[in-house]
Amino acid sequence: MKVQLFIVFVFAFLAIFATADLQDEIDAARKKFCGGISVSKPSKGQVFSNPKKIKVTVKRKPNSLAKVVNGVDLYMIKSDGTAKYLGTPWKNSYQLKTSATMTVDLTRAKGAKFPSQYEVRVWVRNEAGPDCTLMSKTFRVKGTSHSNSDEEALVNMDANIDKGCFGIDITQPAIGEHVSGVFPVQIARDSASPVESVTNVELFKVDLENRQPVKVQDAWAGNSLLYESFNVKDSLKENASDDKEYAYFYKLSGITQHEEKCEFYSHPFYIDN
Repeated sequence: MKVQLFIVFVFAFLAIFATADLQDEIDAARKKFCGGISVSKPSKGQVFSNPKKIKVTVKRKPNSLAKVVNGVDLYMIKSDGTAKYLGTPWKNSYQLKTSATMTVDLTRAKGAKFPSQYEVRVWVRNEAGPDCTLMSKTFRVKGTSHSNSDEEALVNMDANIDKGCFGIDITQPAIGEHVSGVFPVQIARDSASPVESVTNVELFKVDLENRQPVKVQDAWAGNSLLYESFNVKDSLKENASDDKEYAYFYKLSGITQHEEKCEFYSHPFYIDN
């Protein structure tokens, strides 16, 4: 029985390292085939008057890897940062050497409304490797009426969304949850989020009397590429030295594909001693 348990432990241990090695290979392939290319236009917060003539430009640093732009997806970004996929208004095959510019008609996407704010996802096919998906910066499109209310709607759109700081949610610990010991911190990333990497996850506490936040510790620090999810384990390193009641929350720092710095915050939760 002890031998069987030992064998199970060994296989589990090897599986952890195999998974880590596989993730390293995936990250390396992503950097090799998708590094050096970016969506340079539309620029951040750019405003278009004609939704049928949106210029999308992809640039790359030339190398020996042949690349073709073959699709542009459209997302409408709501005021709360929720991205709604509207379809693929541009499909073609454009050889990407140093630069490629496509004229995209947003009205071909069902559900597109104006005025609103959007981003596009550009698909780049590698002839000898995995496809790449590149997110544009968030841009705005005016309404056809050009009324004062349309102009006000454009002006009042969130600056954080302009930066690409959306699509990240700290899902665990859940709001109001009580945790203890070692507990998971789970981060979910929407596929439409321009946030590409996470650099820090910090734990804060809030005195329930004065509501002042104070940093407690770093739960994780580094620079890791983000996919659909990112998970860390945390525990309270030092218990409070007073009898006050505290709520806790996490702050996540990340960087977008366009090197904009972003911050996200979890819901409040409680850590039981």
